Amino acid sequence: MMRLAALLLLLALPATAQGQVQGQARDASSADARTARRDAAAQAAAAEAAARDAEAARTEEQRLAESRVVAARAVQNAEARLMQTEAAARAANAAARAADLERLARADAVAPLLPLLHRLERWPAETMLAVPAPPGDALRGLLAMQALIRHASAEAEAYRAAAERASAAATASAAEAWRLAEARAEARSSNARLDGALDQARARRAALTTEQEAAQRRAREAMARAQDLEQAVARLEREREAADRARAAAQREAAREPAREPARLGPRAASGLPVAGQVTREFGAAGDGGPARGMTVSAPPRARVTAPCAGRVAFAGPFRSYGNIIIIDCGGGLHLVLARLERLDAGTGERVIQGEPVGLLPAQDAALYVELRRGGQPVDPRPFLAGRG
Repeated sequence: MMRLAALLLLLALPATAQGQVQGQARDASSADARTARRDAAAQAAAAEAAARDAEAARTEEQRLAESRVVAARAVQNAEARLMQTEAAARAANAAARAADLERLARADAVAPLLPLLHRLERWPAETMLAVPAPPGDALRGLLAMQALIRHASAEAEAYRAAAERASAAATASAAEAWRLAEARAEARSSNARLDGALDQARARRAALTTEQEAAQRRAREAMARAQDLEQAVARLEREREAADRARAAAQREAAREPAREPARLGPRAASGLPVAGQVTREFGAAGDGGPARGMTVSAPPRARVTAPCAGRVAFAGPFRSYGNIIIIDCGGGLHLVLARLERLDAGTGERVIQGEPVGLLPAQDAALYVELRRGGQPVDPRPFLAGRG
């Protein structure tokens, strides 16, 4: 009986060990599965958070870009008002000077007659009888005296009117000077707000992405090889097309999708000049170098320049005799060139929205050169800037 129990015990021991091993394996497998599920959930949450952060960053950048558009519009409005006020102040000063000169001229005309008028006013009879004369001569003298009095009175009245005009012109000039001071203060304040927004944007853009660095390098190389602006735009267009093809191929490889042509949106037309000023040379106007391929806009010193269209900055930097230039790829085969800038507020590879500030004109001889190219050929920018595409 005891031997049977021992035998049963010996038979039972391996089964128990085997069950323990199997239980431990099941527990380990369950723990691994739970860990894998937790890791997958954490990765999904991290990816979702990253997507939210990226979307929030894009939304914030769009909001900041739109705020810069509003600030730039305020600056340009202030600059336009300053130009108008300066013109009005110059006109008021000129009118005041002209009125004062007229007053002085009238005073010179009246001055020789003042002693006679004074004498006639105090001693009219004695003046007429001072020199005895025959009746005919006396009558003629009286008539001449009356004509002289009328002339003197007219000159005196003209002097009073000229003095009133001079006083009114001086008052108007003082009012224009006050408005000019207000306009200058408004322009300074608007510029300060915009400069603050641009400083923040430059700080955020200080760490460029690899793609932007590559775009800058390609653009610099293309511009260095170009001999003129036409070649430069053509080279930039080829570089962009090559980059678009490479990017599309990489995306297709990553997603393993069939090849298809990337969608291209047509450019949105502008709605005015990119700077507050007056056009001084139109597209096609005759000149020493032949017909103008763009147009020139004279502007106030250090005037703000904004992007007439939304798009990617194909190039931003110095080029040949054009000074600092910005070339914006507006899409649809349109490239817009803004030249003769002193300062650049956008860099190669960045995207700008319509109305966003992109640069500053110099303090001396401020004139913006605007050239629009469609398919590599210069076209009149007027219709595009007027919002007609």
